[in-house]
Amino acid sequence: MSYKSKKCRASINYRVDSSTTSRYKLILPPNSHPEDILLKTRVHIISLIAFLIGFIPMQSAAGVEFSLDLAAAYSWDDNVGLDELERATGESDEVTTLEAQGSALITIFDRTTLRLSAGLVDDAYSTFSVVDRRTESWGLNLESQLGDTTVGFNWFDVSADLNKQQFLTYRRVSPYAARFLSKQWFLRGEYVYGEKEIERRPGRGADSHSVSLDSYYFIRGLKRYALLGYTYRVDDANANRYDYESHAIKARYIHRVAFGALPVEFELETKIEDRQYKSPDPIIGTEREDTRVRFSAEMRLIITDFASVALHLKNSDYDSNLETATYNDLVVGTEFRLSF
Repeated sequence: MSYKSKKCRASINYRVDSSTTSRYKLILPPNSHPEDILLKTRVHIISLIAFLIGFIPMQSAAGVEFSLDLAAAYSWDDNVGLDELERATGESDEVTTLEAQGSALITIFDRTTLRLSAGLVDDAYSTFSVVDRRTESWGLNLESQLGDTTVGFNWFDVSADLNKQQFLTYRRVSPYAARFLSKQWFLRGEYVYGEKEIERRPGRGADSHSVSLDSYYFIRGLKRYALLGYTYRVDDANANRYDYESHAIKARYIHRVAFGALPVEFELETKIEDRQYKSPDPIIGTEREDTRVRFSAEMRLIITDFASVALHLKNSDYDSNLETATYNDLVVGTEFRLSF
């Protein structure tokens, strides 16, 4: 898959009003054929719905397991923006999220499986409808057990519409391998090649290469375990100013307990990423240096075998020597989920 020459430079078509409020206006030029986008979106949604209908719990065919997740969430976002364009408004809003995710796990051979998946997520803001987003995803995962080692290959495709206009496409392939080193210690290594395109932002289009190593330690099986991971990533963008390499460390802790007769799951996760850009940014005249810290916490109450409710908190703290890329974002909310 080819990309446009790096000679292409993308302008940031964002404008911050000079008024006392810091609300921005997204001034993407209107698509010359909006009916094409709407038709394409309808076809994708109809195909996705038809695909998901097959996952309504029924008698599974031999060697095939179906699953379906449906979720509705309501959240408060204290700084609405777009991470892909490194822009934030400085204003808060409420967002409603509807989600459907389906998959089919097919046993091909005795120790080889193929998983097909599809998903649809719709985010609707109360005031900032300009960043309403609809995201479709398709995935394929082929996995085989070779002795004590699990090897696999994953393909993933994501497309997102912003305010009913095409915004983002992302595709990736990732071979991986994993195995238990002891009864409690599990390692997983992965290489990821990704391609990203942002509509009418050609300079931000990029291909990326990353390698990751995750270490799991099971304290009490799946009831309590911890993860520590490291990722090295290189992004090669169409515009040189967006080329960077990064080092990231993440940590996650899962704890499942009983609250009376109901199971409760607690999850804490943090990720620290250091980005070093390779070319001078035209605004500051030198290379960017970014530090990104993300933290999330969730408490999920399992009501039945199929239903659960969760409270979640997500905080992102981005620091950069480029002032417009320095901002914080806090999201708190609740979610109701059905899993079949």
